[in-house]
Amino acid sequence: MSAGELLAVLLFLVPMIGAVVVLVGRSVPVIKVTVAAVTVVLALSSVGLLLVLASRSFAPLAIEAQALYPLSPVLIVADLALTALFIIIGWRLRSMIIAAAAALNLALTVLLGAWTGFSESDPAMLIDNLALIMALITSLVGSVIAIYSFRYMREDPRQPRFFAVTLLFLGGMNAAVFSNDLLWLFLFWDVTTLCSFLLIAHDGTMEARDAARRALAITLGGATAFIIGAVLALEQYGTLSISDFPVAGLGGLALLPLSLLAIAAFTKSAQLPFQSWLLRAMVAPTPVSALLHSATMVNLGVYLLLRISPSIVNAAAINWLVALISGATFLASNILAMTQRNAKRVLAWSTIGNLGLVAMCVGISTSLAIAAGVILLLYHSISKALLFLSVGAAKEGLGSEDIEAMEGMRAKMPFVSAALFIGIFTIVLPPFGMFASKWIISSAALTFPLLIFLLGVGFASTLVYYFKWVGNILSAAPGSRRVTLRADPLPANYKWTLGSLMGGAIVLSALIGPVIRYLVQPFIDRHFILPVGTNDLNIFTSSGEFPVLVLLLLVGLIFAGLAIIVRPGEEEMSKPYASGEDFDFESRGNYFASEAAVMQGIKVSEGAGVLLVVLLIALPIALEVM
Repeated sequence: MSAGELLAVLLFLVPMIGAVVVLVGRSVPVIKVTVAAVTVVLALSSVGLLLVLASRSFAPLAIEAQALYPLSPVLIVADLALTALFIIIGWRLRSMIIAAAAALNLALTVLLGAWTGFSESDPAMLIDNLALIMALITSLVGSVIAIYSFRYMREDPRQPRFFAVTLLFLGGMNAAVFSNDLLWLFLFWDVTTLCSFLLIAHDGTMEARDAARRALAITLGGATAFIIGAVLALEQYGTLSISDFPVAGLGGLALLPLSLLAIAAFTKSAQLPFQSWLLRAMVAPTPVSALLHSATMVNLGVYLLLRISPSIVNAAAINWLVALISGATFLASNILAMTQRNAKRVLAWSTIGNLGLVAMCVGISTSLAIAAGVILLLYHSISKALLFLSVGAAKEGLGSEDIEAMEGMRAKMPFVSAALFIGIFTIVLPPFGMFASKWIISSAALTFPLLIFLLGVGFASTLVYYFKWVGNILSAAPGSRRVTLRADPLPANYKWTLGSLMGGAIVLSALIGPVIRYLVQPFIDRHFILPVGTNDLNIFTSSGEFPVLVLLLLVGLIFAGLAIIVRPGEEEMSKPYASGEDFDFESRGNYFASEAAVMQGIKVSEGAGVLLVVLLIALPIALEVM
């Protein structure tokens, strides 16, 4: 086994072994030592894999099934056992939907295994630049979240279960993105489903159990679409190897496997009409939310879309339906985010919208759009992890995760406020990575007027709800006393984890040129010609030039100047004069929609999503008949 193959195996095997050690050891010292050791291995192995691929000029690393022979029988048994476990869970939850979906998945898995003689496609695993980017996100961002959890979960009596499932989640995610065989990918797809179910239900409250049940029902339904798509792929394409799927120009029933895999991806990434599970999942502890939204789970759906994107090109309007579903998701989620005051729900809607953008890029099906989708996925993961973890730290200090409770937080919690500012600014402002990716997406969508409209309204809505949040943090009540960064009592654990994500978000934005050249472009170049240029300081497209470093320095100077110039004194925060009357001054955001109006908006958007998903299935059949 080569060095690259060994590092890839370590990235999913070590976290799984660590999960077993945590469950067996159970004591806090064993948990901390094990989790710390696993995160070090993940960080070093992911960076090592990057260096190995770089030494190969980023040629894909194929791992044949024979090289993984000792694992193959174990994985086959695990696949069948896991689908059987879902049947038991469905029975215990008294959910016929879950039990029926799991039973169908088990039957189809056995059928598919028997059809192939329970042999794997070659290569069983394929590590190209897309898989590498996903592994870096999972391993590095996921490790930061795990270390952050030491402090956040310190008083939780179920720490062994929490950290064991977290490690299993990271290992399952890495194995999923490496899998080239659809049966192997299905196994690890289900592993992430199980982990999300356990973590969402972690608190054990009725609300948490209901949310976990909803997540399991929707994602298991998506798994049914996945396994049916795999059966049809074997029938239509003669292979379960994703790398051997036909490229572009498919029609008729040959499109149906792609439609079903796209629906499976929509359920995993909480796209319309399946977004409700992710919103309800906000009852889980904050590290779980960060894990779901940035390092695992929801990324897996759009990863699958990006992986099959070469087959969707010119795919007889399937690509247009994918773009419309995800574009509608982007628009609806950003409008609904403006109505929320709970910070985690705002971030949940934001995640749904940004993943919609990534999926829309696949639907546009040009090399420029797909490149933008990969870039957005990378930078969104870092910024969203930073924002969720910052909200968790703010909740510990303020006792609330409500945006209104963060009024004047800059004076009381400067470090967390800075983390929130950087998280928000890296999402919405130039020249940070997410803004650059959205600039490229806008360039790619210029020939699609409807998508340009959806993008324009969605981008404007993003600015509204994020800067309303910023305004609350910056506000200062009369008599406020400002705490300096040096005197901020924030625990060291939070400072180090948030600080690492802040630094990563800024540094990676400055390095977006090399990121595109060395990480994104090799994946795109396998199937397309990428019309994006970079000299490491600027990005070029047919729409113009994006001077990354110059803009970054300009933004830095602006904020440094504002920090020096805009420094209100105590006399500027004195109590307002009210003709001798006493009153308590409060600043409040505007939330114009009632809860009933929000629910109505969700129902309308879900109805549109159901219609488009039905069309996504019906279109290949109609084309075959015609």
